[in-house]
Amino acid sequence: MKINHISISRESTWLECEQKYKYKYHLDMLPEEEAPHFFYGKIVHKIIENYTLGRGLIDINDVTNSVLSGNIKLEEHSLPGRLNLPFQYRTKLPKHLAAFMRLINQIGTEGEVEWDFKFDLDSPNQKCYVGFIDRILRRGDKLDKVFIIDYKTTKAGMWRKTRSNIGKDLQLQSYARVIQREWGIPAENIKAALYYLDDPVELISTGFSQESLDSVEKRLLKAYKDIESKHPDNVIGSTGEHCFRCDYQSVCPFFNSYKNYE
Repeated sequence: MKINHISISRESTWLECEQKYKYKYHLDMLPEEEAPHFFYGKIVHKIIENYTLGRGLIDINDVTNSVLSGNIKLEEHSLPGRLNLPFQYRTKLPKHLAAFMRLINQIGTEGEVEWDFKFDLDSPNQKCYVGFIDRILRRGDKLDKVFIIDYKTTKAGMWRKTRSNIGKDLQLQSYARVIQREWGIPAENIKAALYYLDDPVELISTGFSQESLDSVEKRLLKAYKDIESKHPDNVIGSTGEHCFRCDYQSVCPFFNSYKNYE
């Protein structure tokens, strides 16, 4: 199947359902309508990004208005015009931004913001891992202590990571490995956290062993090669409750069979 790079979202999509990967990344099929929570998450991240890049010199409410009015584009190819948020998200937004500001009041606005990376997992074969890190703080006399923050709008429930399982979060592990490769930082000097903006507001952090960071590249490269070697006509759709949240259920033969069986 078609693949020109691997990312956390691609790897997780592949593991969840090969057919979904085929629709989304091989055939480049756009969903009929973007899920509201994804759309909302992009808005929150864009506001946070621009406020932090402005180092707090522009009021957060002014940044928010610029994003919602379309003066600051949500994405490179976004159409002009005001962004319309469903009511439930219009009520969440002030609370989420207030939670963000509480963190900013503690840690400030310095550091890297939306730091993009790309590195070859199988040099020189250009099987690359790409992505963005929301926030990177470097501390210490030699700038050899790093703290990574990833913002989340996820509400409390089963989809949230906890202190008991955050250490196995592939996204944070991979970010730590990227930092290590970029700046030669020892594993024990890298910390990472998920900052949940929704009630209850939580900053859940973890550290890493060198063994855990070494394993990340192997896992991502395996996913890359598995996808690359799979013929698109031979993919298998994994069915379950997740199918009812899938953007491609209306065209998926595996979902139709699962729905009728249920």
